[in-house]
Amino acid sequence: MAFRIMNCIAALAAPIALWGLPAAALPLAPGGVIAPAGTTSAARPELGGIVINDNLLAFAIDPTPITPFTNVAGAVQNRVSVSNVTGDLIFGPRIRDTLNIDGGTFFITSFLIDGWGSFTTDVDFRTDGDGDTGFSSVSRSADGNRLTFRFDTPLQIDAIAPGAQEESLFPAILTDARSFNTNGRMRIIGYLGGDPNTIFSTEIGGIAVPQVPLPAGLWLSLAAFGALGAMRRRQG
Repeated sequence: MAFRIMNCIAALAAPIALWGLPAAALPLAPGGVIAPAGTTSAARPELGGIVINDNLLAFAIDPTPITPFTNVAGAVQNRVSVSNVTGDLIFGPRIRDTLNIDGGTFFITSFLIDGWGSFTTDVDFRTDGDGDTGFSSVSRSADGNRLTFRFDTPLQIDAIAPGAQEESLFPAILTDARSFNTNGRMRIIGYLGGDPNTIFSTEIGGIAVPQVPLPAGLWLSLAAFGALGAMRRRQG
């Protein structure tokens, strides 16, 4: 289902050399990679705006499935805002409410989201919002559809209080989109402490991503079918 506004495991792939990458948010073109430094709405007013979607999506990873009643879990805060400056959409899916009843420590190293199509994406993370850690780099697939966020310092999720149950800072993905749907998919990736070579992941749907507009020709065809249907109902 599309939401319109009025007027309104490649992620763990081989290490990426980040020397020379932009330190500030820049448009992230297909095939590109950047290393955001973090920002605020005061520094970048176009990232401030009205929140129009902010639901929570639960996720769970079970690194030891042979042990009952154990898993690592949390939620994705599925935020979408309308920029006060541009009127375009800002996507901010962050990992929060983490918990670990598996034992030991789980580390989230990356997450990836599919569904960006050909829309422009200007990516940073917000240091003036909730959360603990921002991502270190973001890459975009060659076809533009996938964004992969990596943490050089992984999110740490300890099993026992007062250990850490870290959350990510809000991404700030400024696009040129004016509408969105919840057809995006997100994969969260990590490992259990002591064994970084054994990777676990989970995938969830319902992630907000830009809505691809229908081609003009298709709109005309749909309108014609609608008119024909109305005529037949009147004749009946």
